[in-house]
Amino acid sequence: MLQEIRQLQSFPNKIAMDLRVRAFLYHHKATLSPGALQVLKFIWRHSVKFPGVSFAKIDTIIDKTSRSRSTVIRAINLFVAKGLMKRVPAVRPNGKRGVNFLVILPEATPACPWEKDQEVEQPEVSTPKPAPVQKEDIKKAASKPMMDTDYLPAFIPKAFIELTKPYLQITDIYAAWGSVARAYRQMKLNYPVDHYIEVITKTFKQAIFLQKQGAIKKTFLGYFYGGMKNSFTQVGRKEIMEDPSNLYYDWLHES
Repeated sequence: MLQEIRQLQSFPNKIAMDLRVRAFLYHHKATLSPGALQVLKFIWRHSVKFPGVSFAKIDTIIDKTSRSRSTVIRAINLFVAKGLMKRVPAVRPNGKRGVNFLVILPEATPACPWEKDQEVEQPEVSTPKPAPVQKEDIKKAASKPMMDTDYLPAFIPKAFIELTKPYLQITDIYAAWGSVARAYRQMKLNYPVDHYIEVITKTFKQAIFLQKQGAIKKTFLGYFYGGMKNSFTQVGRKEIMEDPSNLYYDWLHES
């Protein structure tokens, strides 16, 4: 039985579990009832021995939270529907079904083309002179339908699209979010990437300003990527400083 429970453990440690629940609350707390919040906090606190696995029975949750059975069950159903947790039926030694374990699930990351990208140095190449535009080419271009930002993948936040579309073509918006995603993956930050939209916005606007001033010598996207790496590094340091458990963080050996 103990081995079966260990196999259900969904996080390597309590810190990883805490980050997952906090990220869920960041996105959904405003829509949760007080009862649902209380149920979640109870399950969260009782999923520590094997991070992510709660042994609490429904009756125990009802008793400790003083919430009705319907409130508790409705809250758990909601968390299951939103992908935060799942029910796993326990099987007793006699083969009969026991109570359900509640297992908090790691966040499912939307598939995007940058997940397997390797950081490679792009060679600097000379830009060939554009060929003269012919009238026939203009007619062909005019006959092709233009893609708007609705064609962009759903994993790119709308706030980022609205920020960049006055300045970038649709393909460049796609590439710019790739720069954000790659820079974000290099830092172990506390929240999902869209939590840092203010930082992303500030970095993008600074890059646009410098581009308008002619201060960017190479590509805009290359400069923006470097700016995002620097910005996320600063955010990571701030989060570490604000975490009491990292009071003696070793800055000299920071990777």
